[in-house]
Amino acid sequence: METNESEQLIKRLTQSKEHIMRCMLNFMKETEMIKEEMKKKEIDTTNITSTLTLNQVHKEKLEAYLIAIQLFKSNPTECFNLTSLRKHVQERVDYPLPSNAYFIEKLQEINPFIQKVRHGCYQYIDHFLEKENY
Repeated sequence: METNESEQLIKRLTQSKEHIMRCMLNFMKETEMIKEEMKKKEIDTTNITSTLTLNQVHKEKLEAYLIAIQLFKSNPTECFNLTSLRKHVQERVDYPLPSNAYFIEKLQEINPFIQKVRHGCYQYIDHFLEKENY
């Protein structure tokens, strides 16, 4: 398989994973709004089975990862150290981020285009995009 085709497939898979995460986050937010509306209207929900346990921590965790990924993608020429990345994420979502190594490892699992460029600094590097710009 050609390298270019391989990179395109990796990019499509990455976009799909991020899309799924955004959908899950939107689903969680919508479910919370419906539950709140039902509480306000004093509607009994005891006979409604829950098919998915929703947890506020999971919602905030998804938000944290998506915020970090979006920061990288919207600033592809900039390098971010883990301290500034953590600060950026924590200003936007109240989630106790795991250790730096674990957080960046998970980000890279979700989006392999987030790469280490030097000690403690990471950047969004999409070779396919760079080729298109020439």
